[in-house]
Parts: sequence; C-alpha cells; structure tokens
Amino acid sequence: MKYLSLSLLLALSGCDAAVAVHTKMAEEEAAADAASPAAAEKTAVVGQPAAAATVKAEVEVKATIEPAAFDLESVSFLVKKGKVKDAPALEKQINNPKEKINNVDIDGDGKVDKIQVVEIRGEGGVMVFELRAIPSSSKDKDAAVVIAIINFTPDKVTNKLVVKAVYAPVVIGYDTIVYDYVVPIEVKGETIVVVDSSPFYGWLFTVSRPVYVGVFIYEVAPPPVIVIEGGCWPPGHCKGWKGKHKYKGKGKHGWH
Repeated sequence: MKYLSLSLLLALSGCDAAVAVHTKMAEEEAAADAASPAAAEKTAVVGQPAAAATVKAEVEVKATIEPAAFDLESVSFLVKKGKVKDAPALEKQINNPKEKINNVDIDGDGKVDKIQVVEIRGEGGVMVFELRAIPSSSKDKDAAVVIAIINFTPDKVTNKLVVKAVYAPVVIGYDTIVYDYVVPIEVKGETIVVVDSSPFYGWLFTVSRPVYVGVFIYEVAPPPVIVIEGGCWPPGHCKGWKGKHKYKGKGKHGWH
C-alpha cells in the first residue's frame, strides 16, 4: 500500500520526527558522498541513496483533499468521550450520512467514498488506526487512500496514553492540524489498563484482541421480484380465498 510505510513511521517514531530524522540522515549522506568519490562509490554499492529517496518520495505526496471534507476533530471527539464502544462502531459513525463527518470523494465521481478503519500494531503497545477512503467508482480496497491516522501510544514512564489524530499527506495542511490528548493508564507487567470510563479504551486494550480490519459492502440494487405461478401474488391478494365457492345460479346440476 502506498502509505503503509508512512503509517508505520508514525506509529513507531512519532509522526514528523521520524520523517525529519530520515531526511537529515539522507542530506548528511549526500554531502559526504559529494566530498568523497570513494565513499560515494561504496554507498552506491549498498544502495543507501535509493532507500533515502523512497522515504522522501512517500512524504512529498501532492495534497488533493480539503480538511473540510473529513471532520477529523469529530472523529477524535467520538473516541475521547467514549461515544463509540469500539472500532466497528467508530467506522459506522464515520460512514453515517446523518453525522456529516465524511464527505470525501477521492475519485471525483460525485459520490462520497466509504471510509475503512485498518489497525496496525507496533512495538510497546503502540496502535495505529488508518482511515482509508475506498473509491466508490471501483469499490476496490487495494485502491484505498489513507486520509487520516489515529495514533495510540502508551507512555509507560509517565503512565499516560497519548492519543494523536492527524491528517495524511494527501490532505491540504496535514502538517499543521493535530488533535491530541492524554489518558491515564496503569501498567501491570505487559498489561495496560486505561484509567477511564470510556468503553472504547477497554476494547482497545483487551487482551488477545484480534487486529481490526474494517469490512465494507457498498449498496447494491435489490433482487428482482419473483412471481410464483399458482401462488397468491401480491401477498394478501387472495386473503378471502378459502378454496371453496358456492354457485347460487339456477340450474339442474345444483352447483355447491
């Protein structure tokens, strides 16, 4: 996936800090290579410049989505205040037209795209939720675009859970908009307990909970009406029919 390595950097190294470190290292290596031809030749063999270029290319993504198209502040609020009990409920709220949270149309077909929540886990209890827009024109999850990220990072030194919601680089001004807060936690060995009444955090740190990957089915046309010959259609049409009928006309046969 195009933005997968970016989300891992966010999860494991703390958003922009990871990018800054890689960029600085790349610049220092480039300067050293220019000053020493022998070193440059050696570096070319190992392939370090190519790796640095990959990181830079993933960061410098052309912004194409306005922040107003996706209300990340409301998403952060739903999690913070426990308005949703788990990731499936969060996903449902985001895609509910009545909530007016999602108005993303990445493929420009005039239809709002579904948002899929995909969880990625890192070391030290770090969890990242990628919010991916699935193009309505193709309905292909492999063509989904990450538009926002929610990062849950336990700090076992301060006993705080740092929650940070940021836009992905495809959103204009992504590096200037951050919604973050902290939640008290208790660390008991490898177990993290959130000191908060919100059911969402209880679900988040449930022991042996499987990694969450959202499943969405786009609306499809209803099946065609099937009329069964010999039956009663539409339902209720033969409500008064009891199988017998009396003929009251005159005749020698005396029909009953």
